[in-house]
Amino acid sequence: MKNYLGILSVALSGFGIYLFDKIWGDQINWEEFRKVSIGKFLSTTVTVLEILIFLCLFLTIYLILRNISKKKSIYTRKQRRLRKYNNTNAPQTNILLRWVVYFDFSGNPLISDLEAFCDRHGGPPIRFVHNRCPDPSCSNHSQPINPSAVKNYIESDLIDRWNRMN
Repeated sequence: MKNYLGILSVALSGFGIYLFDKIWGDQINWEEFRKVSIGKFLSTTVTVLEILIFLCLFLTIYLILRNISKKKSIYTRKQRRLRKYNNTNAPQTNILLRWVVYFDFSGNPLISDLEAFCDRHGGPPIRFVHNRCPDPSCSNHSQPINPSAVKNYIESDLIDRWNRMN
């Protein structure tokens, strides 16, 4: 689609020039238009009021176009701030938890895509497999986590943070 956008804009601009020439082309004195020199145009005096009017119009058009083109978020500012809290690291077990924060219809925070990682090993964290560390020599391998209990704890913490924000 993006490849055809340039071709479409060139075609429409050519069609616009053709329409302009057919509708208003006879009303413009082109010989007089060609006689206008740049030096004469630059030597005209411009008042401060005209500059202010131009700046106000330019600023108004700019703000309107910026508001139209700005993507609207479905989340409020407080919800976006709470969504940034999307991971935690338990230092005593070295388990890194990551999740995504969503909100239900009543505005209560919920999490999904809860993932656990073992951070005991040197290097990047290792993703849990079957709710435990895949390394058999790790202490996190022998003690699997309960995802529903962890999810309940995180959602309770999110609700507490949400209530403190409001």
